[in-house]
Amino acid sequence: MKLHRPFHRTSLSLGMLLVLMCGVRCVAQERELLCSGGDGTFQAESGSGITVKVAAAKVGGLSTRACEASLRWDKQNLTIATNAAQIDLDAFAVDLGLGVPIAAFQVKNSANLCCMEYQIYSLEKPPRLLRTITGGDVFRAADTDTDGRVEIWTTDAAAVNGLDKLDLAELDFAPTIVLRFEHGNLFDASAQFQTYFEKQIAWLRKRLNPEDLRDFKSSDTAMYR
Repeated sequence: MKLHRPFHRTSLSLGMLLVLMCGVRCVAQERELLCSGGDGTFQAESGSGITVKVAAAKVGGLSTRACEASLRWDKQNLTIATNAAQIDLDAFAVDLGLGVPIAAFQVKNSANLCCMEYQIYSLEKPPRLLRTITGGDVFRAADTDTDGRVEIWTTDAAAVNGLDKLDLAELDFAPTIVLRFEHGNLFDASAQFQTYFEKQIAWLRKRLNPEDLRDFKSSDTAMYR
């Protein structure tokens, strides 16, 4: 998917960016997924008569240790994902700025993958896939500043996975990105939430270890400052 960038993100030195990735709790708040490893179930119906179901995938009528999501309407069924390691329903019967009510699923197809797919389906009959966003390890839709527009908070996990030969699991958190749909296009709106990032940086500065800071300044990485 093409990402339009009309905004300029606050610039950070590479050193500060690496620290932010490794030490700041951003989007990846602890959150219980609707289905993980086949454990968990959820079902709800939209005002348009479309039912969403997230539950364990089944083989021969028996539940497995994998997850499945589907949309059902008028005796018809659309499978969103099956045999996935994790599935969550992040938003349901809301408008993300695409002009129609949607269902937004987070899907991790394998436990070994770093990232989830964010699949957005319309809740019109028949439902259809509107957008797929990839590269984040978690997604969260919210009207953050209560202005009636919904942002999608995520992380740039795919970009840092493997950085300096480190897996994403070895980093505390990936850098936060704030996305928003405008006129049907997906934009990076991170720069509009500068206060959020400034608070995170201030929180980090108070916890910097002077010895670690001296080691960083004397390391090869300092050339990027």
